[in-house]
Amino acid sequence: MPRYEFSEGPSNKFWEINLSGKSFTTTYGKIGTPGQTTIKQFGSDADAKKEHDKLVAEKTKKGYELVAGSKVAKAAPAKAAPAKAAPAKAAKGARYFEFNEGSSSKFWEITLAGTDVKTRYGKIGTPGQQTLKEFGDAAGAKKEYDKLIAEKTKKGYEEGNG
Repeated sequence: MPRYEFSEGPSNKFWEINLSGKSFTTTYGKIGTPGQTTIKQFGSDADAKKEHDKLVAEKTKKGYELVAGSKVAKAAPAKAAPAKAAPAKAAKGARYFEFNEGSSSKFWEITLAGTDVKTRYGKIGTPGQQTLKEFGDAAGAKKEYDKLIAEKTKKGYEEGNG
C-alpha cells in the first residue's frame, strides 16, 4: 500500500491509500499511531481510480511524500458489473439507525468491537462508507460509541433493523 508522509514543524502525519476495483481504503493519522481507516466505494473501477488519482495529487501538492519502499497501486482489471445488489444489511452486533426527512434518506450503523468503533453510513440502498477508530482501551471505545449514538439520536436518527 502506498504510504505518504508529511513532516513540517509540529506536523508529523501519514496517509496511505489502497485502490481495489470499485473502492479504495485510506488510513491516516499521526506518525506512530495506527490512525483511522475509511473505505469509499464507487459505481465503477474507473470512478474509483479517478478519485484515487485526484486524492494522491492533492496530498503530493500539500507536501506529502511517498515513503521509500511503498508501491504505488495499479487499478485492478475491469470486471463485469454484478447484478444490482440488495441494500446492505447491518453487521452482526451492530446498531442501525435511519434518518428520513424531506429528500434526505440516509442510514448510520455503529459497531463496538473491543477497542474499535466501526461506523458505516450513507444513502439508504447503497453500501455506504466505513470508518474505523481504534482506542487504547475498551473504556475509551465504549465512551466514543455512546457519545456517537447520543449525537445521532439528537439529530433525529431512529433505530431500526437495517
